[in-house]
Amino acid sequence: MPGVSRMKSTPSTSRALWLTPVLIILCIAAPARAADPQAPPIDFRNAIDLALEHSGVMAIAAINQWRARKAYEEVRANYIPQFTIGSGLGYSSGFPLTLEGSAPSLINVNTVNSFFNLSLRQYLKAARVDLRATSLDVQDKREAVILDAALTYAQLAQLTKKIDVLGEAQKAAEKAQFVSRQRLEQGVDSKLDVTRSELVAARIRLRIAQAQGQSDVLRQHLSSLVGMPADSIAIDPASVPAMPTVSQEDDLPARAVENSLAVKQVQQKKIAAELRAEGERKATMFPIADFATQYAYLATYNNYDFYFKHYTPNNFSGGLNIRFPFFNSVQHAKAEQARADALLVGKEEDTVREKVRENALQLQRSLRQLSAAREVARLEWQVSQGEQEGVKARMQTGAANTRDEQNAQLDTDDKYAAYLDAEFELSKAELQLLRLTGELENWAMK
Repeated sequence: MPGVSRMKSTPSTSRALWLTPVLIILCIAAPARAADPQAPPIDFRNAIDLALEHSGVMAIAAINQWRARKAYEEVRANYIPQFTIGSGLGYSSGFPLTLEGSAPSLINVNTVNSFFNLSLRQYLKAARVDLRATSLDVQDKREAVILDAALTYAQLAQLTKKIDVLGEAQKAAEKAQFVSRQRLEQGVDSKLDVTRSELVAARIRLRIAQAQGQSDVLRQHLSSLVGMPADSIAIDPASVPAMPTVSQEDDLPARAVENSLAVKQVQQKKIAAELRAEGERKATMFPIADFATQYAYLATYNNYDFYFKHYTPNNFSGGLNIRFPFFNSVQHAKAEQARADALLVGKEEDTVREKVRENALQLQRSLRQLSAAREVARLEWQVSQGEQEGVKARMQTGAANTRDEQNAQLDTDDKYAAYLDAEFELSKAELQLLRLTGELENWAMK
């Protein structure tokens, strides 16, 4: 993340599998193993755009939105006449009986659509609310992808700096170790001094291995996000926008609850559940009327002309099919079940609201601690720089030796690496808080 600039990262070239064991050891100990140096860097904004374009999470959210739209259209289609064309061919002996409720016919055409249904109106409103909720889900998934890509990019930039710094620290540790061995041969230092210098160098190598492992994993994750090979990814730390100032005095928890997409989604879910409960209730109280028509072309071999005085092959009927609910215990139970579902969603809304409020307050208060930790790390780094300058001054008077100088350099590099870690932890909390308050996309896309 943006901070104190110390040195530029110089990615090393990738090693081939046929290297000799000696070169493999050197490769493991190298400061960095990054992308192809010839590849142009991907700036922060471009990485966010590519992540949104290639996101599988976004694709799933879009499919769910499309599915919700079709569910809404399915309910709405009840008001549109549904046409069915078929045939009831059959043999009749004696009086022509019906086949599954329809008279035998050469061809028949049926239409039906809802004419009056208060319950269906509530279901239609609920489906429309569900569709709006999926739009919020798409936006929520979009911000999740932005946060993931932003944190990955920022941490990768921080690790690139850190690996470079630890590389310099490793050089200083190796020089200090070399000086300690020389002083041991001269009888100035003890074997314990050499062991201590070896321990310092081993610790630096461990930290390099840990940082390099993290960097490789993050580079692979960024590769999956942006849809590019990991070896071709080079980042530009300077392209990360500066973090906005977050005030401890602002009522961020209230703003987070107001802007939270999670809260808005559960609110829409509650509205839809209440509408469905109302629809089930109205189904127990109000009549339902459907408009239906039927046409049938009848054949004489079914004996219609023999049993019916005014037989005609072309027949049509149409009108309203009205049903009054009188007693339906099953529907009453469904109405109570839908009412219970609405109450459950209402309790879920309260839970989500409080969780968002607590998370926002926790992040807001953690910023104070993380900011103080970063300030401590910065001051420790500055103190180590001053001590390093003091060692250099003492070397001119003979009061310090080369090993003292390398140890001072090692301490300075170590403190700077700690400062980078503290700076990233603060930035991570700030980004998470930006997402809770609904300001993440404005920051990432500016």
